[in-house]
Amino acid sequence: MIYRIIQWWATIFLRVYFRRTIVYGLEHIPPDGPLIVASNHPSSFFEASLLGTVIRRPLHYLVRGDVFHPRFRWLFNWTNQIPIYRQKDGISNLRKNASSFDLTYRKLAEGHAVLIFPEAKTLLEKKLRPVQRGTAHLAFGTLPLMEEGSSLPVLPVGVNFTEPRIPGTDVVVRFGAPFTTEKATRDDREAIERFTETLTEAMHPLVIAIHDHGYERHYDVLASVYLTAVRKHRPTGLVHDDLMAVAATINESAGHDPLIRQVHDHIHVCTRHKIRDTIYFPGLLAASKGLLFFLLCFKVLWWMSGGWIWRVMRSVIFNKIKAITFQGPVSLGAAMVVFPLISVVMAIVLVALGVPVWGVLLWWLTLWLGVFSRPPVELIWKVFVLPFKVHAGLRKNVRVFGQYMTERLGVNV
Repeated sequence: MIYRIIQWWATIFLRVYFRRTIVYGLEHIPPDGPLIVASNHPSSFFEASLLGTVIRRPLHYLVRGDVFHPRFRWLFNWTNQIPIYRQKDGISNLRKNASSFDLTYRKLAEGHAVLIFPEAKTLLEKKLRPVQRGTAHLAFGTLPLMEEGSSLPVLPVGVNFTEPRIPGTDVVVRFGAPFTTEKATRDDREAIERFTETLTEAMHPLVIAIHDHGYERHYDVLASVYLTAVRKHRPTGLVHDDLMAVAATINESAGHDPLIRQVHDHIHVCTRHKIRDTIYFPGLLAASKGLLFFLLCFKVLWWMSGGWIWRVMRSVIFNKIKAITFQGPVSLGAAMVVFPLISVVMAIVLVALGVPVWGVLLWWLTLWLGVFSRPPVELIWKVFVLPFKVHAGLRKNVRVFGQYMTERLGVNV
């Protein structure tokens, strides 16, 4: 019951945080029975949270043991989290892994679903890193506890972000077809290698990969334009394939394509004018000065109504947490608790100060509607005051990028 409540609450905030959450392959998810869900791991616990809301059946999560503070054990139990410790967590903690794995084996044998990250570490980059053998050990360790004749399916999934640290960006999730674990033991090295190779082959087509890390932002530019302006003209179900084609173009060009060089110049201009995040909001660059002024007024009103709380909290978190993979998830997790609480407290204060009910409702509506105006107020302001020539050039770039994808990639509008 508590898991379902947390799942519902997380679903609301994740759908608000991300501009679009596009999911494919839900038909591949078995409705019941034992299941290992194997996902890539670019952004800490964002993947776990997203998959926990997309997969409607309850999940059990294998997570880093060093985050298991005794004070919050009740929360970990409510959300089905199982700690796994690493060598740097100390010998005493490593000994706890035996009981953690035994619990995981039992949960799977009892017909539950377990989420695991086969890469065994989290890095914010667009590629599938080498799949480790831990998933194979988990699968083969479970088989002896299962009933005779039953099978253990493994469900591969790719979670593809543009930039998870920035609210209002996009995420595309794709589930592949599950494969069945062969009958073997944890001591069978050849079976472990076969399993790991099969899992790698199953996950690769699901993860949008940019081979050269230096070109990931180039992909972000084109992907954001595609998702904002081109996707709506495409048949349902082709977003992941189209974005794979965008990534392939960048990987194959190696920076020699004239369009990719134009993307590079676009990023350079945005960076020079301190509006680099506009690459994720191409609609902001394409907007007229009049529309920008309207957005700016509304965003300032939102900021004064309490939006500053989110900005201050996010700034504090980003300053305290240096690991970029944790910044976005922690800020969203804090918002799930702090923002609703502050909203209620401020509403009570306004009522106590004699503000009429309609005024409180109008304030509350402004506060929450402002969340759906994605770009931050300072970014809107910087675009609004751009010199006309610079703004016109950036608008032209966005238009060229859209035309590029309609022609070069065969996206027919």
